[in-house]
Amino acid sequence: MSKHIEGNDYFFVRKGDRAMVSLGPLSSNKHCPYSCAFCYVQDDFQSYASVPENQIIEFLEDHRHLYSIIYVSGDTDSFAPPRTEKGLSLLLRISKQFDCDLLFTTRTVFKSAEQFRIISEITKNQIRKGKELYACVSITRYSNEVSYLEPAPIPSPNERIEMLKRLHETGAVTVLAMRPFLPVVPVSDYLKIIEKTKEFVDIALGEFFYFIREGNIYKRVFPDGISQDIENDISRGNKMSFDVNNSDWDIWRSKKYEDIVSTKCKEYDIVFSMHSDCAIKAYKSKNNSKN
Repeated sequence: MSKHIEGNDYFFVRKGDRAMVSLGPLSSNKHCPYSCAFCYVQDDFQSYASVPENQIIEFLEDHRHLYSIIYVSGDTDSFAPPRTEKGLSLLLRISKQFDCDLLFTTRTVFKSAEQFRIISEITKNQIRKGKELYACVSITRYSNEVSYLEPAPIPSPNERIEMLKRLHETGAVTVLAMRPFLPVVPVSDYLKIIEKTKEFVDIALGEFFYFIREGNIYKRVFPDGISQDIENDISRGNKMSFDVNNSDWDIWRSKKYEDIVSTKCKEYDIVFSMHSDCAIKAYKSKNNSKN
C-alpha cells in the first residue's frame, strides 16, 4: 500500500514488511545526484515525496503498525552530495524515534570523521534496542568496459568497497548490493567484488533486472541492442512487487549468475539472496544459531 503526501508523490509501505522513504527528487529538474543507466525512475517507477524531514517522520508514525523495518532507499540516493548531511540527519532521527530495524542504501562515499561518527551513533542506538542497522552500498559493476552504467560523479567501485570496510568498522551490518544483476556485466565482475569485500561484508544481494522494452533504461543499458543469448533469459509482461506503477516490465534473470554468485558467497560465509527481506531473515537466523 502507499499513502499520497501531495499530488502524485508518495512513500511506499508494504503491510507486514517494510516502509520505504527517501528525500525525494533533488529538484524539479533533476531527480537524483546520480544517473545510473539502469535506474527504474527513468521509466515508470513512481517518484517518492520531496517533503521536510518532519513530514517523513509523521508518515512513518502514522503507518507504524504496518512495518517491521524502515528503508531509507527507493527512488533516489538520499546520501549523495549535496544532501549527505540531510540524509544522515534523517537516518539519525529515525534511529532515535523508532524501535525497528533500519536499512539505508547509497552509492556515495562518506568522507568526514563526523559522517562516520553519526553512523556509529546510529549503530549504537540500534544495538541498544536489540535492532540492526543494515548499511547497504551499491556496486553494480567492476570493469571499466561497462563504466557507462554508473557515470560520474558516482564514486569508483574501489572507493565504494573501501566505504563498506569503514561501515563494517562502525559495527553496522554491511550489505553489498550488486543489484540488479545486468547481462552486460560479466559475472566475473561480481566474483571480483565479492573477493575484495569478503572480510567485511555480512550480506550480498542480487536482483532481477527490470526494464521497459524500448524505454530509457533499455536504450542506456543496451546501446547496441539485445543479443539472442540475453533475450532467451527475458520474460515479458511483469508487474513490480516493490512499486505501485501499472507498467508491464521485461525481466532478465540468469540462473547461472545467481548460482555462481551464491556459491562464491557460501564459500566465504556471506549471506546471499536475490531479495533483501529473505537475506535479512537468513542473517538473523544465522546469528541466532551462533548465540
